[in-house]
Amino acid sequence: MNDSRRRTAECLLVPSTALRGSRWDPGYWSPRFAVLDRLGSLRCRALGDYIERITYGPIVTGRRPTAASSGVVIIDQRALRPTGVVLDQAVTVAEGCAYDLPRCRLRPRDIVLARSGAGTLAAKRFTVFHKRATATVSCFVDLIRLRGLNPYYAVTFLRTPLGWAQIERLLNGVGTPNLSFGEIRSLRIPLLGEAEQLEVEAAWKPIRRAHGQRRYPAAQAALDRLVAKLDQRLEA
Repeated sequence: MNDSRRRTAECLLVPSTALRGSRWDPGYWSPRFAVLDRLGSLRCRALGDYIERITYGPIVTGRRPTAASSGVVIIDQRALRPTGVVLDQAVTVAEGCAYDLPRCRLRPRDIVLARSGAGTLAAKRFTVFHKRATATVSCFVDLIRLRGLNPYYAVTFLRTPLGWAQIERLLNGVGTPNLSFGEIRSLRIPLLGEAEQLEVEAAWKPIRRAHGQRRYPAAQAALDRLVAKLDQRLEA
């Protein structure tokens, strides 16, 4: 075999005690997740401690939503960008129809997260909903409402190496990448003071402005800079 095509097998020894109550698939134990050791030096709590509501949209089989001239906008995976939602292609349905369940109605500051898919969840399609439109989520989008934790800080942290490695580790396995409610609740969030969390939210203003002007690359670049700044703060 040509030397350039050779592959070296890797072996990682995991003690049986560490496997108890944990996943056994090899990817979960990959050395690339060693970055998560940094969480041990930070005061953290589970995201689930702050979740007031978590749900996804109604599953309606056998038909598509009927568009209405006014009513409730369905936020689906296509509408999600890291810097906000885009409603250009979103479907509007009549209030009170099968696609408009009260538990799925969005409020400003709710987190919207694509709950599965290599091109959506694995591509970091989650953000804070800040539109004033009457809206709901589709069956492929999670609504996460927090209490006691700033949602802008939460979504920013989950994009840092410490946050994303937790998600990426849970996505390993076979089939379509997916995060269960239990896995979302298990994500560890470093405890920053309220003032610092508000600073992160304030830094989202230019991101939201660029997003609202449809300058999506500029909005993404500003978000990337904020994520890097937060990661440096967590290393201090």
